Amino acid sequence: MNTGKNLFTLLLLVGLPLIFQAGLQAGQVQRQPYNVVLIAVDDLNDWVGSMGGHPNAITPNIDRLVSQGTLFEHAYPAAPLCNPSRTAVFTGLRPSTSGIYCNHGWFRDKPELAEWVTLPQYFEQHGYATYGGGKLFHHAKGKMSDPVSWQSYYQDRVGTPNPPEDQRYRHGLRGAFDDASWYFNKALDWAPRDIPKEETADWQTADRAAKIINEKHDQPFFVGVGIFRPHLTWYATREFFDMHPLDGIELPPHMENDLTDVPPVGRRLARHDFPIIREAGKWKEGVRAYLACGSFADACVGHVLQAVEGGPNKDNTVVVLWGDHGWNLGEKDHWAKYALWEDTTRTPFVVYVPGNAPARVGRAVSLVDIYRTLVDLCDLPEKGDIEGFSLVPFLEDPSTASRNPVVTTHWKDNHAVADGRYRYIHYRDGGEEFYDHAVDPNEWINRANDPGYAEVRKRLAGFIPAANAEHWDPESPDNM
Repeated sequence: MNTGKNLFTLLLLVGLPLIFQAGLQAGQVQRQPYNVVLIAVDDLNDWVGSMGGHPNAITPNIDRLVSQGTLFEHAYPAAPLCNPSRTAVFTGLRPSTSGIYCNHGWFRDKPELAEWVTLPQYFEQHGYATYGGGKLFHHAKGKMSDPVSWQSYYQDRVGTPNPPEDQRYRHGLRGAFDDASWYFNKALDWAPRDIPKEETADWQTADRAAKIINEKHDQPFFVGVGIFRPHLTWYATREFFDMHPLDGIELPPHMENDLTDVPPVGRRLARHDFPIIREAGKWKEGVRAYLACGSFADACVGHVLQAVEGGPNKDNTVVVLWGDHGWNLGEKDHWAKYALWEDTTRTPFVVYVPGNAPARVGRAVSLVDIYRTLVDLCDLPEKGDIEGFSLVPFLEDPSTASRNPVVTTHWKDNHAVADGRYRYIHYRDGGEEFYDHAVDPNEWINRANDPGYAEVRKRLAGFIPAANAEHWDPESPDNM
């Protein structure tokens, strides 16, 4: 009998599993790398069923993701405008650092950012295959889609095909706005489309992403999915308008003369087109159209989620969904983005990690945090030159993590600071707004001069970025 050989076999059978288990406990055995599906939804505010932003919201697919992942209930963009918000997400730099404040500036045109490594590029550098489609950066094609950020761009169309010319601008609003609102004269329209949803660019973006997600891959993947609706114009297929009958639409909270206690710069930043829409009797129609486009976007999101849930990579795929900023539909006499209030900035932000229990986080977080969070979550080397915070501690234990308040910037040197309860706004001319959502969730009363809030206001003001004299913003009211 070969005692030595039998003893060796026994060690193999008993000892190696123990060693392997000890390695797992010590973190020495690496799990399979996470894949990433990053879904951006354009102009989606908090009118999502699970966020309670509007009672008529119908978004079952996003709600399902919320029920399985972590919802950051107070998530805010770096800017309430598409290009600076998205630039901040993909570069990890706030507007006050990058100097990108408006929709016309492109970060790679700045010499110091020409070779900047964006979020998908960083994942590519660490072994990921990267795919982009739809509106992720500011455009879906051309320079402002940042082609160098993606190994493959699978969809360069956005939106829903426009209706025939005789069906456009049917609401009598074309030409009703002043010259400063040329965009609204062109884009403020809504209509149901009698076409299959499968013919829309957003659905095709979702469908092509779903096919990529369902494939077997030899390396981990990073798939960006850019859904354009509910961005203007508000065209969606008829089934989504039918979900929201006009006679059942509730209007958002509104107070007459809401801007009288807002400082001059704040009033200039706001769009004053809402009175035109209301006086034309189109307020409820516009709210319905926005809700319909939100439901359409939700259906596109659901198509992507179905691919994750039913595909071969479901057990190791992280899903991150975010809207690039909020949108006002009459709140504070405002009908647009372009402002620093809660409704203009609050947006959905959900992170799903396989195996994590669902949770809700009440602390304020920034979309700038996405870059650092995904790097941390996917165990990539730390990237030291980006801003933001890793939200992995929230994902691991929502009750114990903390972070600084969140800064949102609209045009140069106008900032809002939010911590989940309070919102402090400081404008370049020194004007201020301050709101306590515990007693004033609609931000109807500016308490900037209330001595009872002096300490809180001072604390939040300490997070205002320093002015950068080298930055110039061509869209700022001071330059118009």
